[in-house]
Amino acid sequence: MNFSICLNITKLFLVLLTAVLLFSAKGFTQVEDLNVKFGKYNFQTKFDAEEYITTLKVLREGKKIYEEKYYDLIPEIKAEDLDGDGKKEILIAMYSGGAHCCTNLFAGKISKGKFILTDSIYWGNSFFRMEDLNADGKQEFTGVNDVYAYIFTNYAQSKFPVLIYAYENDRFIKVTEKFPDVINERLTDLKKELEEYKNILCEEAGAETFNTDAGAVKAILAAITEEYMSLGKIEEGYKLIDEFYKCPDLEIFKDNLRNDFLLK
Repeated sequence: MNFSICLNITKLFLVLLTAVLLFSAKGFTQVEDLNVKFGKYNFQTKFDAEEYITTLKVLREGKKIYEEKYYDLIPEIKAEDLDGDGKKEILIAMYSGGAHCCTNLFAGKISKGKFILTDSIYWGNSFFRMEDLNADGKQEFTGVNDVYAYIFTNYAQSKFPVLIYAYENDRFIKVTEKFPDVINERLTDLKKELEEYKNILCEEAGAETFNTDAGAVKAILAAITEEYMSLGKIEEGYKLIDEFYKCPDLEIFKDNLRNDFLLK
């Protein structure tokens, strides 16, 4: 994934929904080995297509200080000051390949002449973009929470709430709730999609709703409810569910959100 994958949140979700992988201008189909230099250090990758393994080496002035193998592609390595302390962290993007999974972002640093990984974000099916959202000199990472993929309906109709991380004290921390404008933009898009299902046909009591209009509506409502939870307005999500979803499994659906997805 390119670390600046989109210009705004709307474009981000368009990319996610169409499953377009934008590692860089080179694209995903051309797997190229990397040799990225940061000061005295070189980060090198070697991809074994037969084993589907990438070997990552870090060298200091030609001397190896780190070597590890990963069952992933490593499309990009960057150095960025994530927390505004004047020191650059090393970002390593990894992708497992396949139609829908999986993306990881690792952060690391050089400490006492050694390279160490400090933390990672498992994005799952989500790609991400990196941007200083509030102009405070620190970078945030915006993607989506793909936990609802295939839960209520097929992947194409599954919907995802926004997910934002910052980096502090060598750790990625979830800070979604600090960016209400981003959340509200996503809420607006989700509610527009919900309007397309005003006259849904409910399945009979006890019938499977996966891959039905009812399942598609539940997918949208689940994402909306999590967005409201991030805004501290969880009751608004359940109010909308009660108003919009009139199918026989209404209470089961709400219990599912509260107990399995902790939307409470």
